[in-house]
Amino acid sequence: MTSAPLSGLRIDALSVPATIDAADAADLLAAAEIMTAAGRHDSGTDLFDVEPSEWLVALRSTRYVERRVHVARDEDGRITGVLIFEYDREGEKTAHGAAFVRPELRGRGIEDALLDDLERLAREHGRSVLQSWNLVREDLPGERLPSPAGIGSIPAEAETTRLLLRHGYSLGQVERCSVFDFAGSLDHARRMLGEALAKAGPDYRPVWWQSPAPDEHVDGYAYAVSRMATDAPSGELEWEEEVWDAERIRYREQLKADSGQIMAVTAVIHEPTGAVAAFNELVIGRDRGRRTENHNTLVLPEHRGHRLGTIVKCLDLIRWHELVPTSPSVMTFNAEENRYMLDVNEAVGFRPAVASGEWKKEL
Repeated sequence: MTSAPLSGLRIDALSVPATIDAADAADLLAAAEIMTAAGRHDSGTDLFDVEPSEWLVALRSTRYVERRVHVARDEDGRITGVLIFEYDREGEKTAHGAAFVRPELRGRGIEDALLDDLERLAREHGRSVLQSWNLVREDLPGERLPSPAGIGSIPAEAETTRLLLRHGYSLGQVERCSVFDFAGSLDHARRMLGEALAKAGPDYRPVWWQSPAPDEHVDGYAYAVSRMATDAPSGELEWEEEVWDAERIRYREQLKADSGQIMAVTAVIHEPTGAVAAFNELVIGRDRGRRTENHNTLVLPEHRGHRLGTIVKCLDLIRWHELVPTSPSVMTFNAEENRYMLDVNEAVGFRPAVASGEWKKEL
């Protein structure tokens, strides 16, 4: 149902405070609350709740990534929606962004105005391809919109699905958000790890570290991270190559340390060459009682077929629970066509939680 249009709508840049306790932090706190409300409404879970102090760190631009946050305001100056926009400074054409609007205020043109502003930002920064996403409950009834990758679909009648289609975006891929609960035993993960190590054989050696990465592995790790943009399943989306070296790894590690985050990595070393053949990353913010995020996971194509994905996933979960025993769960995203990693996740105990549509628009 469409509500009455809001009058006096305007969009401006979010003022970024020094801390969430600063006198000028009210707008950031309001924006975080809107994103949390939108995430709960769209996903049916609290997995995407925004913790303001963590978001404050994440929204700042870095040496490698440019970020902008804009907010929509009503005629009384109250924030009604949030727009996030970012791009890799070394890329040439692609930018990423999304709009978040209070559920009770949707259908009044706020989300449309924010997406128009997103396009303006992309053009202003010389970007010709915009990519976005929408989180959707899997249990929504009605027709499904199939992924062009051939596997997976999202509800066609979801508010955000209709919004993105209306603005000329095309579905490029469907991802699955899955959750592993630490309430159960890790014995099964230990058995899977032992079997995978036996299958991999002596040519592959697992290593684990809490950041920073050991000096002897940082170059290989950086190269493996750079392969995420080109080697992970991407459907109809466009991912530009990213340049990662030891300096960029150290820079990211320092940013996470400064923000109070913990990051741990499991990698597999190919003994004959010394290359990092596979890796998995787990990250948590200052609140160690919140869920953990599984960032990148990759087995390089030239090393697939040796159960390395099982090794990095299981060993990271086991060691992580020893490191951060208060975190209740781990959340991860995988492309629905990435059957290998989904098989690993399902076998170790991850359960599907939310679907995510990944979208593209050529400007």
